[in-house]
This record gives sequence, C-alpha cells and structure tokens, in this order.
Amino acid sequence: MLSIISDIHLSDGTTSFNVHEEAFTKVFKNNILTEIADNEAQEVKIILLGDILDFVRTDYWLKIDPKERPWNGKLDPSTGMNDKGDIMLKHYSAVLDDICAHESTKGFIQALNEIKDEVGSKIPVEIHYVTGNHDRILNNITELQNSFKSKLSSYTPSEIIFCNSFKDTTDYTVLCRHGHEFDENNFGRELYAYLNSKSADEINRFDERMYRVQSIGEVITAELMSGIIYRLNEYKGDPGFVNAVKDINNIRPMSDSFIWLYWYGREQTKKNKGLLMKAFRNSLKEVINSSLGTAWDELVKEIWYFRGDITDRFDQLLDFVEDKKFDDVANIVEAFKPIFSFFSGKGLDDYAKGARSFYASGANPDIQYLVMGHTHEALNIYFKGDTDDKVCMYINTGTYLPFIERIKDSSAVSFVNANQMTLLNIYKRDEDKNSGKSNKYPTMDLWNGIKRKSYNK
Repeated sequence: MLSIISDIHLSDGTTSFNVHEEAFTKVFKNNILTEIADNEAQEVKIILLGDILDFVRTDYWLKIDPKERPWNGKLDPSTGMNDKGDIMLKHYSAVLDDICAHESTKGFIQALNEIKDEVGSKIPVEIHYVTGNHDRILNNITELQNSFKSKLSSYTPSEIIFCNSFKDTTDYTVLCRHGHEFDENNFGRELYAYLNSKSADEINRFDERMYRVQSIGEVITAELMSGIIYRLNEYKGDPGFVNAVKDINNIRPMSDSFIWLYWYGREQTKKNKGLLMKAFRNSLKEVINSSLGTAWDELVKEIWYFRGDITDRFDQLLDFVEDKKFDDVANIVEAFKPIFSFFSGKGLDDYAKGARSFYASGANPDIQYLVMGHTHEALNIYFKGDTDDKVCMYINTGTYLPFIERIKDSSAVSFVNANQMTLLNIYKRDEDKNSGKSNKYPTMDLWNGIKRKSYNK
C-alpha cells in the first residue's frame, strides 16, 4: 500500500501558519492504520511528495548578514547558491532545528513514528521523501537528511529514502513527482543553463542535477513573502494585522497574492496601510537586488513592458508603487494584473499538459497514476480509459494548509478561505481484494475534502 501526502510546508511558524498537529496525529495516521487493517496491506510506503519541510518560509534569513543568505554572494554554477558551503550548512541546520521544534512538526513526526510502531513488526514500512522546491536543500546537504532521519527514531536509516521521484511500474503502476519541474520560476533549470553557458532546451527537464539548483521562487518566498511579515513586525505593526497577513502564503494562484493584500488592507487603519506599503516596497527591493535576482534577470532579454522574466516584472511593480500610497495602488491594481500574472509562474493547465504529454509519449505504458503536488489545488483528470478498466490518470494531492482563492464569478474583488485535505492510497493487486480475489490492476482510494473552520495555529 502507498499513502501519498504533499505540500504541508512545515515551518518554524515565524512568517507562515502551520497545519494543526491533529491533522497528522489523528486523521493522517488513523487513515493509514485503518486502510492497512481493512485492506490486508502487505507493506506500507509513505510518499512525502515534496514541500514537507519548508526552509524558506521563515524570518531566519532576514536576521543574518545578507552576504550569508543562500541567494547572495558568489553563486556556485552547479547549485545557483551562495558558494560558502560551511556557512550554508550552519544556517540551514539552524532552520531545520527551528522547524522540528514547532508543535506541528512534532505532531507529524510523532504520527510517522507511531505508524511504524503500530505495524512495523508485522509488515515493512518505508518513507520515500520526494523533494520539492521548498525543501530542495535536502538534495544539497546530506547532513540535513541525516538530521531529519534521526527524528524518525522508529525507523532504520535505510527505511527512509530521499529521492526526486518515486516510480513503480509493477506493484502500484504509479509515478510520483513534486511537480515544480513544470514551473519555470520554481525550478532551477534555466538558471543552471545560464550559469554554465548552456541552453536550457538542451537539458532534460528531469536531469538529476537540476534538483540541486536554487530558483527565484525561493528568494521570493524568503525575501518578499516572509519579508513583508518580518518588516511589519520590525515596524511595530498591530500584532493581529501582522498575523493575518501571514495568510499571503496560502493564496492560489500566487498571481492573486498582491491583489489579496490590497483587498485585505483596504479596510485597515491608515497606519497599517502605510506600514504594509513600506514593508512591500523594501521586501521587493531585496529580491531585485539579490545575487540570484540579478542572475535571473539576465535569463531573458528585455523589451520594456514585454520583458519576459519575473525580475523584470518586479522592477515594473516597484516603479509603480514607489511613490504611491496604499489607496492609490488599491484603486487601480486590477489594471496591472498582467504584471501580477508573472508571479505564479506557469498555471495549473501546464501541469495537466505535462501529464497529458507524459501519457501521449507512450513511453510509460505501465503507469496508471501520475501523481504531483506543488499547486496546492487538489485535482484529478482522466486521460484514457480502457475496456479492461486500466486508466491513465493525473492526480494532484493538494495541501493540508488553508487554500485561499479569489471568487471568480463576481465583479467585486473578494476571497474565500477553506482548509483542505487529500487522502490518497494506492493498493497492490492482492491488497484491497474483490470478494477475496486479487484485482487485475492496482486499486486506488482518493478523498478530497474541505472544512470551513478556523483553527488555533
């Protein structure tokens, strides 16, 4: 049996919300244990499908010397990171310690350990950690992998496998990727090509070297998204207001994040509006002026408004808001949606297109289920169904975090917030039996749910 989860973004809690620990200690754990018992599971492979630990949603990086941040200094051509290796180990280890000290992370680790304690003496239990863009650094620093393994004390080190994809064509007919490979702003292939004087088109999208390369998305999350929260605190903003702005991390698509800021901020006090604009401007400058931001800016040639990369859009946005007050920006922000559209990279359709191309190539006839995360929006699409019940299916595992989206069928700008949860289990042919008989193909359970309730975080 496989059980797949993604995009829980466990952080230190300084600039973002974490999933309530009971989602793991009760729902996630109990789902796995129940399915093991009910379906005569012969093994359990838990697939952590990326963005599990979040090394960039934190104010840690903003408290250290800018020269020691991963996206500053001299960039290593093989990783796109600050080449001060020992210092990177020191800082990332400190971030991991802070993440693991949070109650939500403790609950997640407790749930994983209790699953092994409960059934490990009867059937094999493994964890396959597929890295995403927010936990990419695990590919670069083995010490971080070992540190996380040490927290999972019920497992032997060999039972915790770090990888960039999980593929099984025999027992489960599944391929699992995080999905950021299709998001040009959150995958480092173009930057790697630039730093190594190559053409990105000549590099296989799934080349293992690319999973070690930093992307502009990490800088945006740390310097801009987290930077806004950090600076609002520095400027002595109202604690309730600052805490609420943390929700900016959960807007999807990310292109709506800045529209959400104006929507949420328009009813705030004059002081809060002023602080928000100040924090936004100064955080935006840090992204633009970073070493990685400068390198990213060189990836695409500039043609004024139609300049093609995200850093150029940042320049335009900074010019736009530089001397304006909050209400001036809020009144005309809709007119600048072409700028905001660049913040989210490629849209959901591009992931579905990637899945469609995967099946259309005919190179993977034994894969029924292509599973990805990254977008935070739970989704399933069938591309083919055979008369013998074999399918070609794309599944997105969504997130356990709140999902905030703009209401589309309204002339007025407004947003809605709901907690999400996806439970995905895939069974071998002789598990989940049909009237005592084995199935022709692996079977699958997929549950997507939302809950409209606020939790103490």
